[in-house]
Amino acid sequence: MRLRHLLLLTQLPFWALLLATFLVLQGSLDRRVQTLAQVTETRTQLEHTAELLTHVLDMETGVRGYVIAGQPAFLEPYYRGEAAYPAVIDALRGGATLGDADRARLGQVSDLIRQWQAEIAQPEIRLRPDRPAEAEAMVRSGRGKRILDQIRADIGGIEESLGRQLRDVDARAQAQLGELRRVLVGAAVTLLLLSVGITLLTARLLTGPLSALGRGTRRVTDHGAATVTERGPREYRELAGAFNRMARGVQEARASSARAADELATRNAWLSDLARLSDALQAARSVAEGTEILARALPHLLPGTSGQLAQHNASRNLLLPAAAWGEEMLTPGPESCWALRRGETQGDGAGRPFMPGCAGMPGGYLCAPLFSHGETLGLIRVQPGPDADLGALREALNDVARQVALALASLRLQDRLLQQSIRDPLTGLFNRRHLEAQLASGVAAAQGGEPLSVVALDIDHFKRLNDTFGHDAGDAALVRVSAALREVAPPGSTPARPGGEEFTLLLPQTDVGQAAALAETLRARVAALDLSHDGIALGQVTVSLGVAGLTPGGSGEALVAAADQALYAAKRAGRNRVVVAGVQERADRS
Repeated sequence: MRLRHLLLLTQLPFWALLLATFLVLQGSLDRRVQTLAQVTETRTQLEHTAELLTHVLDMETGVRGYVIAGQPAFLEPYYRGEAAYPAVIDALRGGATLGDADRARLGQVSDLIRQWQAEIAQPEIRLRPDRPAEAEAMVRSGRGKRILDQIRADIGGIEESLGRQLRDVDARAQAQLGELRRVLVGAAVTLLLLSVGITLLTARLLTGPLSALGRGTRRVTDHGAATVTERGPREYRELAGAFNRMARGVQEARASSARAADELATRNAWLSDLARLSDALQAARSVAEGTEILARALPHLLPGTSGQLAQHNASRNLLLPAAAWGEEMLTPGPESCWALRRGETQGDGAGRPFMPGCAGMPGGYLCAPLFSHGETLGLIRVQPGPDADLGALREALNDVARQVALALASLRLQDRLLQQSIRDPLTGLFNRRHLEAQLASGVAAAQGGEPLSVVALDIDHFKRLNDTFGHDAGDAALVRVSAALREVAPPGSTPARPGGEEFTLLLPQTDVGQAAALAETLRARVAALDLSHDGIALGQVTVSLGVAGLTPGGSGEALVAAADQALYAAKRAGRNRVVVAGVQERADRS
């Protein structure tokens, strides 16, 4: 027998052991792959469970917000959750990792959600428009909360069960990894014993790749990245290649998970900033305050862009700049803005090849219209930076636009309600309540020595005008006199109609002489009016005026009383004249 034949014969046990080792190793790797697949499936089920809980919370939040605010926009999370959660439940049912108990819990969760919708959510939505008290009573009853608490408990039970499964699978994966190591070590020891002498070189050649594979396995476990050299017999090269592919897959999976976690953290931080913007806008008391907040917030929420917030002036049909950041840009007219025409976000470039660009925007841009309940509120226009992700920017811009539109609509409503509360509905002048508030403020400011004057006026023979021509004619005369009063009232003054045919002009930082001259101008302007109503001449309308100035240490009530006394003196002196409190008549009858 030749040496090579003997060598071949002596190598038979070695080959048999090598084959057996390879089969065991291959089986261990297969089990490892199956275990990793089970880990992935369990994590996917956990994500579906978290997604189901998110949809339930969105539905609860939407209904609760609608019951509190009564605005249909709050129901958007509810309808999104209502449309999305059945698919999540189906995905959970289709998973292979749920046990019988968890499937029973999942069925109970599905039943409870439908029960909550049928017995709580839908009745509250129907009751809120016409019977809000009943809807609030349903919320206060706590029945919906009990159902949702049970839903949360059941979902938590499923998550706990899946978490246990994930821990068990991880433990099994570690055990398999240990088994694989033991197999490798045992094979190496046996090979060394069988290779005494003539097989030392062969053992060395064969154990080298195995040792590298063991080290690579440990590096994968400890650091998540490892590569082994693909050398030696074909089987070992395939094994090393499979290991390398597995290691690369593990590394890519970890990197993808890290990227997803970073993106989620960034998104959560952005949503937190958006929520803080909402809180700040809710605390604002006027459109001007809200605009100042937006001027600070928009560059932060839309980083790397230049932009502009323009508000719509309906009476003049104009877009007026309210806030801007970055590079300066022109404000378009409402008729030339495609976003306002189409009622949706528009952008230059891809996605709109058939439509012309907006005026004044030669580069790329995105425009988001601001609408609320059919009212055009304005426009947010941004110009992305050179490295901007247009898809992400469009999504962020739409989220910001929705928040800004709701806030501006609320602030405009507050402004309108405030004007209605302080204005006389017929003449548009300030009413008595606002006059008294401004008088108190003016008296407090005048304590430092600043002058403060009041002009009190009254339409002469107003009752006779009403009796002769009717109340509509009297209202027309009040409107014309109010217009004359507004025309002569200087900036910072308070023209008001306390009631009836009486008018008052509060003049901060104005002494009595200046107030008297202003009163004479007003008297002459009213006397020169040519009044008519429904084609009927009303004759000359005149006013009597009393002027008074605040005395040191005097009160607002005393100041108004002095002006009223001067007004009565003007009436007694023949009307159509100005009388200053404590001074002789200042104007002759015209």
